[in-house]
Amino acid sequence: MLEHMREMGLDFSKPWYIQWTWDPIFLVFLLVIIGLFLYAIGPYRTMVHPQAQLKRGQTIAFLLGVFVLFVALISPLDTFAMVSFTGHMSQHLLVSLIVSPLLVVGIPEWLAQAILKGKFAQTTWKWLTFPFIAPVLFNANIWLWHAPPILNAMMSNHNLHALAQVCYLVTGIIFWWPLFGARVERAYELNLLEKMLYILLSDMPMVVIGAGLTFMQPLYDIYKHNLIGLSPVTDQQLGGSIMWIPGAIFMIVMASILFLRWMLQLEARQKETDAALALALEQGMEDEEE
Repeated sequence: MLEHMREMGLDFSKPWYIQWTWDPIFLVFLLVIIGLFLYAIGPYRTMVHPQAQLKRGQTIAFLLGVFVLFVALISPLDTFAMVSFTGHMSQHLLVSLIVSPLLVVGIPEWLAQAILKGKFAQTTWKWLTFPFIAPVLFNANIWLWHAPPILNAMMSNHNLHALAQVCYLVTGIIFWWPLFGARVERAYELNLLEKMLYILLSDMPMVVIGAGLTFMQPLYDIYKHNLIGLSPVTDQQLGGSIMWIPGAIFMIVMASILFLRWMLQLEARQKETDAALALALEQGMEDEEE
């Protein structure tokens, strides 16, 4: 672990919270993402989709997602993730629960259609984002990378660590797409109530692993000598609690928002029904008078 951190240019004489990693792999990755997006909404849209609408909110969401990803992968948070399990879990949840949905919301429908051009891409994406498959991929990825041998190897190998972040991001995008993604090539369209259940049921495996990590003895050799002054037990308890409690609260809030939207939708439909019934009764009374 220490050798890996030295390779990243970290200075052990300075506190972790002032050290930015400036990882070239992540920097190039971020620059490519933002460069492609700006090209897509600029020159590409002008040339290929001149009539396509560009919503300011979507652009802000995507750029905010890239900024949060920058914070997760380049700022001292990345250093924190190297020196403690608590930091690792904070970084992981930031990528999976904040960055991924922001990027999904920020992709316009016309751009999604352009990206998924071709039958193979459309079919593959349709089934990857199927509501019964996407949560399995999302949670399987979390469980896989938190298996002790794999996490120990990942935190000791720079390339494997980079791969893990890409997996968190990609499976996060797949998971959030059925909820907030552009309506392109979907195998099944969830209604608001189904979206609420989708979030709540998908959160259960995260709660299980978070609670398990909170109450288990230290599992990860890589963090047995963390550099933030916490005992391995406390470090793992904090990390597990972050996945278990804040992670669950975030999912419950998202589900509650969808539930309120569903209730408002029902209320609007009821008002439409009542208005139609009142109009029909009024017309019936007028016909009787004639």
